[in-house]
Amino acid sequence: MKKLLLGMFLATLSLVGCGTEEANLPETGQVVTTEDGRELVIEQRSAEPGEEAPDVDAANVSVDEDGLACWVVLNYCRHPDTGRPHCTATGCTIAQAIKHCQALIRKHC
Repeated sequence: MKKLLLGMFLATLSLVGCGTEEANLPETGQVVTTEDGRELVIEQRSAEPGEEAPDVDAANVSVDEDGLACWVVLNYCRHPDTGRPHCTATGCTIAQAIKHCQALIRKHC
């Protein structure tokens, strides 16, 4: 019985350990300092063939005026590891990404 309990404890401990590693994933992207001195992280990505922008009405999404060529998603108001805002930009220039990320931060954070 003791061996069974010890085995269950060790199995549970290894599962819990895996979960905590995922929660502390490193921040990726480019750190940008805005004109007002605020640091934020922009992670650039390319749209996959046939991929469409998320719903324009989604709370954390900003879409450029020229259709759906550029969209930005606010991932974190404060990243758990760094405390910086973190956005993912798809199909945007860095200037567009910063503009949309700042608008989302003002709106939601």
